[in-house]
Amino acid sequence: MLTTDIDQDGIALVTIDMPGRSMNVIDWPLADALRAEIARLAGDPAVTGIVFASGKSSFIAGADLAIMADFVGPGTSPKTAADMIGRLSEGFRALETCGKPVVAAASGTALGGGLELMLACHYRIAARNDKAVFGLPEVKLGLLPGGGGTQRLPRLTGVAYALPLLLEGKGVSAEEALKAGFLDEVVEPDDLVAAARRALKEGRVPSIARWDQKGFALPGPAANSTAVGDTFLVANAQAHARGRGNYPALKAILSCVYEGIRLPTDKALKIERHYFGHLVHGDVAQAMIRTLFFARQRLAKTGRGKADPGGAYAAALRAAFVREAQRLVGGGLSPAFVQNAALVAGFAAGPFETVEAAPARGTDRATLRPTGERLLRAVALAAVAALDAGLVGDADEADVHAIDVAGYPAWTGGPLTLIDRIGAAAMVLDATGEGQDVPERLAALARSGGSFHSPGEAAA
Repeated sequence: MLTTDIDQDGIALVTIDMPGRSMNVIDWPLADALRAEIARLAGDPAVTGIVFASGKSSFIAGADLAIMADFVGPGTSPKTAADMIGRLSEGFRALETCGKPVVAAASGTALGGGLELMLACHYRIAARNDKAVFGLPEVKLGLLPGGGGTQRLPRLTGVAYALPLLLEGKGVSAEEALKAGFLDEVVEPDDLVAAARRALKEGRVPSIARWDQKGFALPGPAANSTAVGDTFLVANAQAHARGRGNYPALKAILSCVYEGIRLPTDKALKIERHYFGHLVHGDVAQAMIRTLFFARQRLAKTGRGKADPGGAYAAALRAAFVREAQRLVGGGLSPAFVQNAALVAGFAAGPFETVEAAPARGTDRATLRPTGERLLRAVALAAVAALDAGLVGDADEADVHAIDVAGYPAWTGGPLTLIDRIGAAAMVLDATGEGQDVPERLAALARSGGSFHSPGEAAA
């Protein structure tokens, strides 16, 4: 998976090319191989510099999420998960502190751990490629970057630029990355490796990261400045408005960056690992990973990934949503309160098209939560009934399509994943207490102690 060639100038070209895969992804064997190769090259006095390149059209497309099962298996804890991600983070830190100048030469897309590897290099070059995307999308699965991304990105770009990328998980083009400061060059594809070698031979690549140099300061305002404090205040307000408190990763990323930029790099990286360990062990991250990655992947392989927004399943779920909202209004709640409860629960839109959310009382999350839970439960019950009626083929389809076309909150992992998390028996008890109809399939699961998804299904 790694091939190293050392030229007459002592420059080691390390090519990453995972056999049997269309794209490189970071798994434990690759992480260990990278660390071993860095140690070997660092100890070779003939090596004057190192270039990391890819044998594929992209650089590294992120982590192999199959390793997620390792973080939460039997006997694990947030602490053991933090130690485990440290295996990757410490490897990147060893690269950064190896004493040789290191260049990343990206032929194409670098996401997640792939971009984190690039950020740990002392100089970063990308080939001009309209399809290439650079970003840290972990938040979309309820996580944060655990290989140093929350610490190195703001140290390269400044806090104001880094926070939106981390909090939204969006990718940017090579040209934007260059402008932002986390790429140093963009070159023609056939000049990529040559450009990396030139940068080394011309002495443009330091052998120490800028944040390890004496006197380093963040780009832009200082970490303890009023301007940076204001940036965090605005980002926190925006994250709360968007996530409604349902996505722990948003708060964790903000805390991680806020604390980390005030610390030396090694201490900052420990902070990041701590937050990662707690997130990966949380219900939200596990639900999102199960549905938004693994279930979506399984559906795509069978040609069932695309949902029909105007189809019978979406219509059934939306009808159940509106029907329950109307029941709540009939029970004495104001339409505005119900509307706000739906939004706070994380639905993509409220049940009433012409009703504004309630201002004062409606902003109290604790007050709104029971109503939001009733709406979540009503749609989940409708999803079970739709599965029974054959409107969707299986539980994967029910979850993914509910999120994609019916606006069900992504933090739940979908309606059937939410039922599994709560437990079928508890769901039946709550539904019965509220006078909601319970499909026989759910009642049977409650009696048997079964679930819609098997425990090991996510890693399949």
